[in-house]
Amino acid sequence: MSIIKGSFKRQIFVIFSTVTLILVIIGGILTMQGFQARIIMDHELQDEEQEKLINERLSSFFYDAEVVLLKLSTNEEIRKELSKIRPDMSIYTQLYDISAGIRDYCSIDVYIGGECRFSTRQGGMSAPLPENYSILLATREAAGKSVYGMDPVNASGEGSALLIARKVANIKKDAYVIVRIEKEALENRLGGLLNARDGFILANSFLRPYCMLGTAEDGHVLASVRKNLFAGEKYTNNIKSNVYISELGDRGLLGIYITMPAFEESAVGTGYRIVLFQVIISIILCLIVASRMSNLFSKPINTLSIAMKRFRKGDFDTKIELDREDEFGQLASGFNKMTSQLKANMQERVDAERRVNEARIEMMQAQLNPHFLYNTLDTIKWVAKANQVPEIATLSASLASILRSSISESRFVTLKQECELVESYCEIQKIRFDDSFDLTVDVPVKLRDVIVPKLILQPMVENSIIHGLEGRRDGHIVICAKAEENAHGDGDDLILTITDNGAGISDEMIEALKEDDPEKLSGHLGLNNVNTIIRLYYGKDYGVSAQRPEEGGTVMTLRIPILTNEPVKEQEET
Repeated sequence: MSIIKGSFKRQIFVIFSTVTLILVIIGGILTMQGFQARIIMDHELQDEEQEKLINERLSSFFYDAEVVLLKLSTNEEIRKELSKIRPDMSIYTQLYDISAGIRDYCSIDVYIGGECRFSTRQGGMSAPLPENYSILLATREAAGKSVYGMDPVNASGEGSALLIARKVANIKKDAYVIVRIEKEALENRLGGLLNARDGFILANSFLRPYCMLGTAEDGHVLASVRKNLFAGEKYTNNIKSNVYISELGDRGLLGIYITMPAFEESAVGTGYRIVLFQVIISIILCLIVASRMSNLFSKPINTLSIAMKRFRKGDFDTKIELDREDEFGQLASGFNKMTSQLKANMQERVDAERRVNEARIEMMQAQLNPHFLYNTLDTIKWVAKANQVPEIATLSASLASILRSSISESRFVTLKQECELVESYCEIQKIRFDDSFDLTVDVPVKLRDVIVPKLILQPMVENSIIHGLEGRRDGHIVICAKAEENAHGDGDDLILTITDNGAGISDEMIEALKEDDPEKLSGHLGLNNVNTIIRLYYGKDYGVSAQRPEEGGTVMTLRIPILTNEPVKEQEET
């Protein structure tokens, strides 16, 4: 199974072959069975017509015999003669005249009691019949009706003469007129209706035969039918021949017509051998066609697969040449475009990495100057202390602290470190502006370790000192921090406010911060940078906002999420 799954060509070959073979096999079997069913149905119709013809022939014979019996049993001349003690031979005249139409296949006997007195049978009188059982008893009890029965004298398993008897009416003696039809006469009459493959049995209601013709002469079919019926099973059980049983009116006779099956076992076997031969031929053809079809479908796919393997190994110049306009041609065209675009993107990425490396080298070289400046400021601080000039020492120490934070590689600091940097900055500005303002930092202990972007408070404080407190001698700046649940309800945000008692921010600036309009904020580089940095790291829900209280001054508010790890810029995630 793994061998088949490992190749698209083999999968197409197996699927195509399997589907085709299934259709051929099922189609062959259904065709064979349909042909058999049709032939069997036609054969059964012919059998029914033939059976009907045989039964009509027999019924016609028996009807003629019954008419003769009725005439003889009610003939006045015959009744007079039979009433005499010694009947006259003139009775033969009536017998021959009335039975002229049926004498060629049967004989007429007149019985008084169980003894045959008159007969048209050649070669002498018929044998005596017992009066108290068999046909004479049944005739006596039938009250003037014709009765069918066997000749108890010559009845055997191979057949018997058929006797049709009727009691002579209106005489004191028990006299009977009997039509005797010998087995040979029945065979002669029906022989022309049967072919060499057919058989026919005329039997009584107890399945005792009068005659067995054709293929039924051996008696096997009759024995099997009798056995099945007595066992309560279907009468055709275990019989290969087609058997049809019908009653011949109300005479107590059964006609059993036997024909050979429409298909013998040899014929059925030959048919299935033909189907098997067709399947073998179909298998060979299917294998050839499936191989061609699998090659047709798998060749472009193999070409694609080989090209992709070459591309994975680093051959970015791989191209697929397929002169097709179908889906395979579209795939090849798309693959060629993809490789070209990937090659261009790879080249762009290499160029970008080279530029980044160059920028890093330049940055590392540029860091030498801040380090030199930081070391120089540290020397100035110690010289100022040695010469007892505290202002210069303070300026040097604060500026060195700011420089040390600026040149560090980390882009994030704790809120505590950020507040310390702002305090260092304010120490320098206090000396510059002659202590015209003071700074208050109110940060709860639990919020001091919150991670914030570096240098987000210093531009806010600088904006308050330069623009808000200009010309004032009692300036005051307050930095507060608090935690507040965010809008989504799944965490807390850090709210930083920088409040001053200066001139107050303009309405244009307040609207510019709300709209996040870089053009309007272009003149305030610090505010614009801080707002941009916060939104890059935390999204549009965060940033800088401003308001002007009624009592005057300005309140700048920074909202960022409370995090303990450094975030990643949204652009870097993309």
